[in-house]
Amino acid sequence: MGILKNIKLTISYDGTDYAGWQRQANNKTIQGILEDTLKKITDEKGLKLYGSGRTDAGVHAIGQVANFKTTADIPVDKWAIILNNFLPSDIRIKFAKEVSDEFHSRYDARSRIYRYYIINKVRKSQIFKAKDLFLSRYCFFYNYPLEIEKMEETAKYLLGTHDFSALSCLNQRSGKLPDNKIRNIKKISITKKEPLIIFSIEANAFLYKMVRKIIGTLLDFSIKQYEPESILEILKNKNNQKSGKVIPPNGLYLMKVRYQ
Repeated sequence: MGILKNIKLTISYDGTDYAGWQRQANNKTIQGILEDTLKKITDEKGLKLYGSGRTDAGVHAIGQVANFKTTADIPVDKWAIILNNFLPSDIRIKFAKEVSDEFHSRYDARSRIYRYYIINKVRKSQIFKAKDLFLSRYCFFYNYPLEIEKMEETAKYLLGTHDFSALSCLNQRSGKLPDNKIRNIKKISITKKEPLIIFSIEANAFLYKMVRKIIGTLLDFSIKQYEPESILEILKNKNNQKSGKVIPPNGLYLMKVRYQ
């Protein structure tokens, strides 16, 4: 039996055809595929893979982080190559690194950065071009004109530490929100690169569907011309019926997990 090692993986995936990150009994998930592949390679039936966070069904990742412990006698620089040979083409291991025994991808994370991509084409017709058919897996098409300045001004009120009950959803698996609904948003930026509008949000952690609920609310503030500071009332009331809709998952990406 080899020495027990803790291996950290940086992972990219197209989440379109998966029921999210977390393993589920009757659905195909990213964690499930990765964990089963690792068990096959190592022949370690009890192997566990721990992710930095749970992306929802249809959400993608550029820099998801996970770790697992193994006694397999495989050089660390070979893990990515071996795993990518076994994994489906929509899941790729970018890097593998041996880390300290105490490292945990979730509990040691200091912040997560998500981006959301909207293709904002305002047109009279709802007919999509041929290329839109393929982009629709990775961007959300939104046909209403958006005011970047209005959304930026509104987003400023979300910075810092708040109870984000009103900008999240009940977890359908557990039927409730976690006891601690306080989160700290460190940064929100909105960039326009025609025809894209790119939202970037960094926080210490996120509640269930929080990123998509925040962006849906910012879209509402632009379209309905609400006063930016009124978003504070939504937060104060802790009522998610007053906030915007949860926008689709296809435009959302976990970009990076920070550990320092």
